[in-house]
Amino acid sequence: MNNLKIISATGLFVMSCAANANDKEIWAHIEALYSKISTLQSQVNSIPAGAPGPMGPIGPKGEQGPAGTYKAGEGIEISNGEIKTTLTHHIGEKYNGGIVFWVDETGQHGLIASKTDLNNNEGIQWRNGESGNKVTNARADGFYSGESNTRLIIAQQTIDNQSGSFAALLAANYRVLPDGITPCPAGSSLSEPCYGGWYLPSASELALLYHNLHVQGITSFAPDYYWSSTEASVSDAWLQNFSTGEFLNSGKSSTLGHVRAVSRF
Repeated sequence: MNNLKIISATGLFVMSCAANANDKEIWAHIEALYSKISTLQSQVNSIPAGAPGPMGPIGPKGEQGPAGTYKAGEGIEISNGEIKTTLTHHIGEKYNGGIVFWVDETGQHGLIASKTDLNNNEGIQWRNGESGNKVTNARADGFYSGESNTRLIIAQQTIDNQSGSFAALLAANYRVLPDGITPCPAGSSLSEPCYGGWYLPSASELALLYHNLHVQGITSFAPDYYWSSTEASVSDAWLQNFSTGEFLNSGKSSTLGHVRAVSRF
């Protein structure tokens, strides 16, 4: 209040002086007035702020905003507020105790091969029964057909008092732990999964395995012949040379071929 009185008095003083003063004197009074006002303004600004007042009442709730949106990544589906995931696979993936060498267009199903050759990497006969050459009707040659071929071969040779094992039986009896190396232990009380359901690949499956795993350098194979489950004639079956990729038919009982088991998922 005193500051305002000073400003008012100063203003009146200037006005009273203006009537009897020249321009120079008037400007001197004006400058003195500005200086005083500036000083007063600084004093006002230096006054500390008071404590804040109490919070006012909370206002009414606003309208609900628009619903949020989700962006699904690869392998994720969102439908009616439910989030679903879809597992997809790729060639070269370690899966179910083997290596994926083919997947269908969905990426959810395909074929895997055993990580290593069976029979300790040694060759084995396609057939070794006592009754000599015979037709097994294992002529299928396409994806997944090696499974039915394997069953036919085993069924035809079981009654022949075969000596030891043979290619199809070796593949069908294959069991392995998730590492793809360790055979499953005997008994049913297992601490981890045991993968079975393997078979001797058809000629087409074997060719795909050769191209997608061997040619691409994903895993190693012997530079030798590998049996398919596809029968060529009463005495011969189809093999593939993994050194050249060439297919040929050769004697079921006179030829020793390597075995790489496959399985479907």
